[in-house]
Amino acid sequence: MPTSPSLIHALDALAQQDEDVARAIASYGYPQDRSMPQTYESLAKIIIGQQISRAAASSIWARLQDAGYVTADSIAAIDAGALQAHGLSAQKANYLHGLAVAVVSGELDLSSLPHMSGQEVHDILVSFKGVGSWTADNYRLFALGDFDAWPGNDIALQEAMRRMKSLATRPNAKEMMTLAHSWCPYRGAGALLLWHLYGVEVRGAAVSDI
Repeated sequence: MPTSPSLIHALDALAQQDEDVARAIASYGYPQDRSMPQTYESLAKIIIGQQISRAAASSIWARLQDAGYVTADSIAAIDAGALQAHGLSAQKANYLHGLAVAVVSGELDLSSLPHMSGQEVHDILVSFKGVGSWTADNYRLFALGDFDAWPGNDIALQEAMRRMKSLATRPNAKEMMTLAHSWCPYRGAGALLLWHLYGVEVRGAAVSDI
C-alpha cells in the first residue's frame, strides 16, 4: 500500500533534524501504509503477534478467520479453550476471550479511544489482562494513527536502531527511549521507518515488498 501523506510529513520532519533518518529514507524510501481499523480484530491481531514471527501470527489469524472466530461477538460467545485448536496458546486464548467479553459488555469501548490522548489510551488498554505496553503502543500506532506511540521494547526496533545509528550494541528499552526522545512527537513514524529498515537489512525483503 502507498505511504500516507501524514506519514511522509512526519518522516520528513524527522529527517530535517536527524541525519540518520534522512539517510535511511534515501536508502530505503518511505515505509508503506500499515494502518489497521480501530476494531477488536486489530487488537486481537496485535496480541496474537506478541513474541512470535509475523508468518506464525498470520497463519494463526487465517485459521481463526476460517473458523469464524475474529470478531468480539464470535469469540465472546465461545469458550476460550475452543480457540486453542486454531493455534493459540492457552494464555493468549484467555486474553482474546477476556477482551472480547469486555468489548461486547461495553467495559472496553474502543470507539472512545480516538478522542483521548495517547497516554490515556495506553492506560486504558494496559488495564486489561493480556495488554502490555508493546500491545498498547502498537494499537495506538497502527489502529489510531498516533505517530508518537513508541514500542521501544520491540527487539526488531532495537536492532534496527543499532544499525541506523551504528551503535556497538543493541539498545535496551530504556536506551531506546533516550535515543528517540528528540523524535517527539513523531516517534511512531520513526518506528515505522525502523521496521522498514529491519525488513530490508535483516529479513532481506525487497524495499517494494515491505
